Amino acid sequence: MRRAPSTPPELPVYEHVRLLGAGGFSDVFLYQQLLPRRLVAVKVLIADGLDSGARAAFVEEANLMARLSAHPSIVTIFHADIAVDDRPYFVMEYCAGPSLSELAKGAPFTVVDALRRASTRTSCSA
Repeated sequence: MRRAPSTPPELPVYEHVRLLGAGGFSDVFLYQQLLPRRLVAVKVLIADGLDSGARAAFVEEANLMARLSAHPSIVTIFHADIAVDDRPYFVMEYCAGPSLSELAKGAPFTVVDALRRASTRTSCSA
């Protein structure tokens, strides 16, 4: 059974727009950054995942994304912090369009197709 998404955190310079997706340990929300004005994706660790191991893994993910963000197929991470409600979050580049899971629901693609997609697309291109 899938869990209900968490409540989006109040973030000082961002306005919540909508839920983008919910996973096992985190939710991703679309926010409007106020300055500079742009849409961003905000990944938030869910309250049930606040043990020290989950926090450490979340921090490591943010650090890894920052190190890899120069790669054209990796989204850029802009900011990471702890929300007022004590949940860790990070703000990253928002890429409009279908997610990988949405693409997988369509016509099946071969390993060659998947590799071609991964090697030829930039982080936010189709």
